[in-house]
Amino acid sequence: MKKPLTLFLITLASLFSLNTYGVPQLSSLPSATATIFLDFDGHYVNSTAWNNGSPFACAPSGMTDAQITEVFNRTAEDYRPFNINITTDSVKFLAAPLTRRIRIIITPTSAWYPGVGGISYIGSFTWGDDTPGFAFCDKLPVGGPVIPKMVAECCTHESGHTVGLSHQSKYDPSCNLLETYSTGSGTGECAWSPIMGNSYYKNMTGWSNGPTPYGCTNLQDNLAIITSQNGFTYRPDDYGETLNSNTFTLPSTNFNVSGIISTSTDNDAFRFVLTQNSNFHLNATPYNIGPNDEGADLDIKVLLFNSSAILVRTYDPATTMNVVIDTILNAGTYYIKIAGAGNPNVSNYGSLGSYTISGNTGALPIHDVSLNGYTEKDKHHLSWSII
Repeated sequence: MKKPLTLFLITLASLFSLNTYGVPQLSSLPSATATIFLDFDGHYVNSTAWNNGSPFACAPSGMTDAQITEVFNRTAEDYRPFNINITTDSVKFLAAPLTRRIRIIITPTSAWYPGVGGISYIGSFTWGDDTPGFAFCDKLPVGGPVIPKMVAECCTHESGHTVGLSHQSKYDPSCNLLETYSTGSGTGECAWSPIMGNSYYKNMTGWSNGPTPYGCTNLQDNLAIITSQNGFTYRPDDYGETLNSNTFTLPSTNFNVSGIISTSTDNDAFRFVLTQNSNFHLNATPYNIGPNDEGADLDIKVLLFNSSAILVRTYDPATTMNVVIDTILNAGTYYIKIAGAGNPNVSNYGSLGSYTISGNTGALPIHDVSLNGYTEKDKHHLSWSII
């Protein structure tokens, strides 16, 4: 009787081990101690916290490398402001301290806990016993083919529970509960919903400071809870906001610089110098995985200042999360600040994440060219006018 059981366990372990090599090994911040492990290759769960204490085997997710990479990228961006590593590498997970790590198992093995897309325990990130959380990819959507966007939202939501968060709800002005899982508001690129609500169907999702199912005045400050109860805080600020000669200076022609807005008060300042009247072009783009800033968390605002640090103009489009600037500037020193913006659907509280600014300066473009001429005794007389 023992031999067949032993053979089965060895085969099962070998299957999961071999699958490990097929999962892209990705990490968002390898230097961080705190770790969230997205486990796609199956796992044998032996935990008193789940399935009435009976061990059970979770099948691999069955997702493709491209789908796994998308789930990783979306989840990593959600946690970008914090000093924490999102990883698909079990070695990184096992190297992290027991009280600074959590495993989220992405699996179609969901029959043992029906009726939900995922499940986890509030606060289990610091329990120190490797109690995992789950994202049931066969339910994302139900009857689906799997949608990576939904799996990623579930991974962030369930890991959000493990770092101490409850659900975010929606109430009417009279404090009547409308939605236990808030679906947010808006349509299009800037449509928003809270991560700890129902964020499956909105493009812009984020951490929030809003009501819970326990009452419309019972507000839950996601960022304060995450950074005070789990042994990690925000990433170090990458760029200061002071406008002077020590401000990070952009190259004088073409530039491409990346940064992170980690708090609602974070402003990243940059300096550039024009030696002549010039065209100035800038693209400020939040991290995204596709057209129309798909998967972006950061709604960008750009502020332009002159050499005296006086605000010249604010660029903050209402319907897009990116900013494009095309203007003509006189010779001189200028500064820009990158910040997270609110929009008609949400405040700037959770407008956080990574971005890239790229662009160039150059000679003024030609706006008009005209040519006049006449012929006299087989000679052509030409006169050009260029503005």
